[in-house]
Amino acid sequence: MKRKTMKDEIIRSFIKYAIIIVAIILVIYLLSLYLIFRASIVNPNQEMNQQIATEIEFGFNEYREGVAQFVQDDAIRSFLTKKTGSSTVNQRLYDFRNNQQMFANFVLLDADEEIVATSYYEEIYEELDQSAFLKEFMDKAQQDGLIEERLTKQMKDIDSDAAYVFAGALTDESQQPIGYLFFFLGNQLPSTNNHLLFITDPYDNVIFHSRSFPFTTLGKLELEQGHYIQSATDYFYKTRSTISENQIQVVTLTPINAYRLLLLYGLLTMIVSSLLMILVIWIVTPKILKKSLQPFDALVTMISNKNQNQHFQLEHMYDEVQTIYEEYTSRVHEINSLVDQNQKIMEKTRLSEMKHLEAKFNPHFLFNVLEMIKYEILSDPESAATMIVKTAKLMRYNINFGETTVPLEKDLNYLEDYFSLQKMRYGGRLTYHIQVDPSVYNAQIPKLMIQPLIENAIKHNINLTKHLHVELIISVLDDAHLLIQVRDNGCGIEVEDLSSIYKILSEEVKVTEHTGLKNTHQLIQLLYGKEYGLEIATKCNEGTVITLRIPFKG
Repeated sequence: MKRKTMKDEIIRSFIKYAIIIVAIILVIYLLSLYLIFRASIVNPNQEMNQQIATEIEFGFNEYREGVAQFVQDDAIRSFLTKKTGSSTVNQRLYDFRNNQQMFANFVLLDADEEIVATSYYEEIYEELDQSAFLKEFMDKAQQDGLIEERLTKQMKDIDSDAAYVFAGALTDESQQPIGYLFFFLGNQLPSTNNHLLFITDPYDNVIFHSRSFPFTTLGKLELEQGHYIQSATDYFYKTRSTISENQIQVVTLTPINAYRLLLLYGLLTMIVSSLLMILVIWIVTPKILKKSLQPFDALVTMISNKNQNQHFQLEHMYDEVQTIYEEYTSRVHEINSLVDQNQKIMEKTRLSEMKHLEAKFNPHFLFNVLEMIKYEILSDPESAATMIVKTAKLMRYNINFGETTVPLEKDLNYLEDYFSLQKMRYGGRLTYHIQVDPSVYNAQIPKLMIQPLIENAIKHNINLTKHLHVELIISVLDDAHLLIQVRDNGCGIEVEDLSSIYKILSEEVKVTEHTGLKNTHQLIQLLYGKEYGLEIATKCNEGTVITLRIPFKG
C-alpha cells in the first residue's frame, strides 16, 4: 500500500476545500438569483394578475348592475316614450360611464331603432346609425332581457376599440320593447410598467389587451403551458387566473430576458472562474509547498538517514521545524548518553536484573484512580484537578528509570501523594501516619522500595476491616542501618498463609500473588546481599508489621 505524504495530503485538502468553497459560492449565487427573481418578477406578476382580475370582476359587475338598473329606470322609459328629459338621461349615462374604472361608450336606441343618446363622436354615430349589426344584439336583448358578450371581428368594423358589450332591452308594461341600451367596453387596458396584460374568454379569444402581441389570425392568445413561455426571441413569466362569474381569464406576462441572460452568463462566469481557480491551486500549491516544506523535508531526510551529526541550519528556518530539530537532537543525545551509561553497567548483571525488579504501579490502582477522577470531575472539579496532579506526579516518578537510589525525602514525597490518593478513594475507612527520624532524610534508598509494602497492607486489609490505620516508621539502627517498618491494624496473616509468603519470597514457588513483596525482597538482596530482606511479624485480628533493614548511606 502506497504511503501518504503530507505534501500530497495538503494539496488534496486545498483542492477539496476550494471545490467546497466554489460550490457554496455557486449555491449562494443561484439562491440570490432565485430570491431576486421571486421579488422582482414572480411576486409583482402575481400581485398584478390578482389586482387586474379583481378590477375586471368588479368592473363587469358594475356594468351588469348598471344596465339592469337603467332598463328599469323610469326617467329613461319616459324619455323613450315621451321624448322628454333628454339632458337628464344623457347626464346620468355619462356620469355612470365616467365613474367606472373600465371605459365604455354607450348607445341608447328607441323602439324605432333610432339612436337617441350616445357618447360616440359624430362620425361613429353616423356609422352606427347606418349599420345593421346592432339588430343582432337588440334581438338577443329583447329575447333575454340582459346580455353580455365579446364582440366578434366583424362587429369591430364599427368601432376598432370596442371589445365587449353589455346590453339590455327596455319594455313597457305590456313587455313590448320601447328601447335598447348598449355599453361598449374598449379593448385597451392601461399600460403597467413591464407587464403585459390580456383578458380572454374561456376559448382564449382576446377581449382586452394592454400591448400589441402576436395573436393568431382568429384573434386568439395561444401560449405555452407552464409559467415560462417564449414568444419569438422574448421570454416571459406568465400567471393565469380565471374569474369564476363568466370564466373570463386574466393573463399577465413579465419579460425575463435580462434575468435569463444574467443566469446564463453568471453561471458561465462562475464555472470558468471556478475552473481557473482550481487550476491555479493545482499548479501553484505544489510550488508553494515545496518551498515552505523544504526545512521540514530536510529534517525528515536527516532523521530517515540517521545522520544525527549532520549540520542542519537552513537560511529560512521555521520556528516549528527548529523546535522539532532541537527536541530531536536533544533526545538523541539523551539516548546516546543512556546507551553509554548502560554499556558501563552491562557487566554488572545483578544490577541489570535489579532494573526489572523495580516496583511498578498496580494497574488496578491506576484504573481506580481514573474512575475516581471521572466522578470527581462531575461533583468536585477542584478535587479532581488535585487528583490528576498527584497521579501525574506519581506516574512521572514511577516511570523515570534514570535513578536506582534516591534520597529518602524524595521517596517520602511520592509516598505522601500515594497515601493521599488512597485516602481520597477510601475516605474515613483509611488513616495513615508517617514518622521519620529527621536525621535520615538524606539517606539513599532504592526508589519505590516502600510503596509496594504500603499497597500490600491496604489491599489485603481494607475490605476486611471497618477502619484501617497504616503507619510508616523510619529510624536509624546502630548508626549503620536504616530501619523501615510498615504497620497496620488489619486482620493479620494466618500461619499457613505466612509460610506460603516466605516460600514466594525465597522463590520456592512461582505465583503471581504478593509480587510487590517479592520484588521488594529481591531488590534489596540484589543491592545489599542475601543477609538483607523482608521480615514479617503478624497476629491474627491484631495486624501485621513488615520490617526492612538496609545499610544507612547518607
